[in-house]
Amino acid sequence: MIRQSTLLPALLLVTASLLLACGQQPPSWDKLLAGKITGQYPDYSVTVTAPGQLSVIRPTMPAKQVEVEPIAENCLRGPKDCSYAVEQMLLVLRDP
Repeated sequence: MIRQSTLLPALLLVTASLLLACGQQPPSWDKLLAGKITGQYPDYSVTVTAPGQLSVIRPTMPAKQVEVEPIAENCLRGPKDCSYAVEQMLLVLRDP
């Protein structure tokens, strides 16, 4: 019988091995946050201007720049901090 405490690390190792074998890398924070923005605001377009920098083009409003690193740092702290940081980013980007 396989114990649950050993099953999760084994699954993560297998998944990581498969990604490496397929030549795929996990998505970057830039891509993840760009997806969050366009998911919330489908009319916006997001481009990565430099690693860690997003430019958000909003119809009828000035473009906004988003710095990715502070949001990513919050996400690494845990799901509550991550949700808060992402929600704050989305609030800043919405209509005035």
